[in-house]
Amino acid sequence: MKKTVLLLAVAFSTVIGNAQSFKKADKFLEGTVSYTKTTDVDAEYSINPTVGYWLTDRFAAGVTAEIGKSVEKTTSIGAFGRCQFLTVGKNINVFSQLNVLTNTVDVAGTKTSTFNTNLGLGAYCFVSKKLALTMNLADLISYSKVDSKSTLSVGFSGVNNPFSTAKFGVAYKF
Repeated sequence: MKKTVLLLAVAFSTVIGNAQSFKKADKFLEGTVSYTKTTDVDAEYSINPTVGYWLTDRFAAGVTAEIGKSVEKTTSIGAFGRCQFLTVGKNINVFSQLNVLTNTVDVAGTKTSTFNTNLGLGAYCFVSKKLALTMNLADLISYSKVDSKSTLSVGFSGVNNPFSTAKFGVAYKF
């Protein structure tokens, strides 16, 4: 047991010692992947790559896409702006992100195009100089428009626990 605790302490100190943050002119590739398969139910999946560039030490911009399937097939593409506003220790950074997306939703062969924009919170924790673990929470504010019908949502409406809707991923700084 003592050896295990010592090994974890050494590993943790190595992570903290190498930790960094994003700086002006850094580029990053970030993404999340999810897959769920239940007996007698079709598989559900989501792939969400993101590429960004830090304009300053606090502000980044980039493009994002998502391909997914649950009851419907969804394809999204858009742009985002990110503002890092809090640093906790040497390796944890909290940010807000504004997304503007266009989506195509295919339900049983019927395609619908939507426009979405949302503002959410996220964080990343650097585990090495170039690699960070990421978490994006549910949207704080979101707006969507389908044909002539629009929806505005403020807060974690419909979500009892915002952490249950979080997306976890990995970011690579290059």
